Amino acid sequence: MTLNNTSRRDFLRLSTVGLAGSALLAATPSTLVADVAAAQQKAVARGDRPKRIIFLVSDGMSQAVPSLTELLSLKVRNRGTYFARMLQDPKVAHGFFETYALDSVVTDSAAGGSAWGSGTRVFNGALNWLPGGVELKPIFHIAKEKGWGTGVVTTTTVSNATPASFVVSHPTRGPEDPIAEKYLDVADVIMGGGTAHFKADKRSDSLDLEDKFRKAGYKIVEHRDELMSLGAEKKVLATFHDGLLPYTVDQLQDEEAMKKIPTLAEMTDKAINCLEANNPDGWILQVEGARIDHAAHGNDAAGAIWDQLAFDDAIGVALAFAAREPDTLVVVTSDHGNANPGLSAFGRGTRSMFETIAQAKASTGPIRAALRPHADSPADIREVVREMLSVNLSGDDAALVSRMLNDDFSMVVNRLHRNFSCAFNALIGNHIGVGWVGSSHTEDYVILAAMGPMQHRLNALLPNTEAFRVMADAMGSDFRNPTMTFEEAMQHASASPGPIIDNGIVHA
Repeated sequence: MTLNNTSRRDFLRLSTVGLAGSALLAATPSTLVADVAAAQQKAVARGDRPKRIIFLVSDGMSQAVPSLTELLSLKVRNRGTYFARMLQDPKVAHGFFETYALDSVVTDSAAGGSAWGSGTRVFNGALNWLPGGVELKPIFHIAKEKGWGTGVVTTTTVSNATPASFVVSHPTRGPEDPIAEKYLDVADVIMGGGTAHFKADKRSDSLDLEDKFRKAGYKIVEHRDELMSLGAEKKVLATFHDGLLPYTVDQLQDEEAMKKIPTLAEMTDKAINCLEANNPDGWILQVEGARIDHAAHGNDAAGAIWDQLAFDDAIGVALAFAAREPDTLVVVTSDHGNANPGLSAFGRGTRSMFETIAQAKASTGPIRAALRPHADSPADIREVVREMLSVNLSGDDAALVSRMLNDDFSMVVNRLHRNFSCAFNALIGNHIGVGWVGSSHTEDYVILAAMGPMQHRLNALLPNTEAFRVMADAMGSDFRNPTMTFEEAMQHASASPGPIIDNGIVHA
């Protein structure tokens, strides 16, 4: 099924408005941010501790991604984004995180998330685990000690690095089967992808982990209809795909996926409802828009920006809740930049070039699959690209794509772009105006915005480890994990798990 632009606008509008209730229904992003600030004014002024923390992570969000998403939102929804309104409001705390890992100035998601999750820098590839086998206590364990509820929502597998960084200590970020086991009774609400890590017939050890969760009181959910009819369950394990959830730009074209898989905003809303109903002493929820990072690895502008727009809807859900419950700290940030995209065309044509992104019907994976049967036909390649991306390739461009489909990347100067996704999207960038510096994570500072009690603690350029201290202090805990210097860590350099590299792309 193909959805036209009107359907897309309705889908992305209703994914938030239909869930968050009348407060959001009547509020523009600017009004909602102002309403949250007004509701929280007294608690912020008194220096209260929050009773709830919603920590929203756009994984791999380089600094240009929010502005690109603002342009898309204006195009398809005739309004701006919640995140941009947060960044514009002087009552919101604004800052940056620096994102170093223990063994590198460029972090992967495991080390980046662990800095938040334990307040300690670790090797890339490790989850709250120092070299030499030092196991660190993650923030969800502290939350449990203080009687707080806990939850993770993500568009990747629920046991992937970013959600896991709040939940578990483990020497490496993968394989994920043993990590999923450690979620039992630590994370109360779990929503995203990764069904395969809980099914006996899909796990390497044949453990029926789903049954263990069921016996421990978790409500098992595997379909959007089940989620939407879900009551205020205390414990929920909701996984909607064996692996990653689809890119938003792809889901919008797939009728079955639209029926089966909820949006990030829908999952966020349900997770908040469950946590709020069952945890009067407080709760913490991490929400991850994971696939912004995956798209950035492949330099896929449509994949990244449409997923950031879906992430922005989740921000709207969090803000609508905070407007009703002002003792809620809402944090929006990223664990690292990735490939640093930018809209670099000039002049009036820039807007029409960006309109092409709004018309995209697929991420690069389905486009490549559609192109494969036509690898030696430049004419057919032009037709497929026109249909799927609304881009009119020249004959020379189509000939280059033919070479790429036949694994010839000799035309590519930057070695980080010598794979189909990056090479193809470099060519598409000539038509949409978006360029990329590479295909992997970057060390640049990431944007940080916070609203609610203790927001002043996040109003600066901070080490990413500071997030743990803020969250632990909010829970009334003075616990601090041990740390290690770079020099001490280098004695264990050979034990570094390192990033995952596949087909020339660093996936971290």
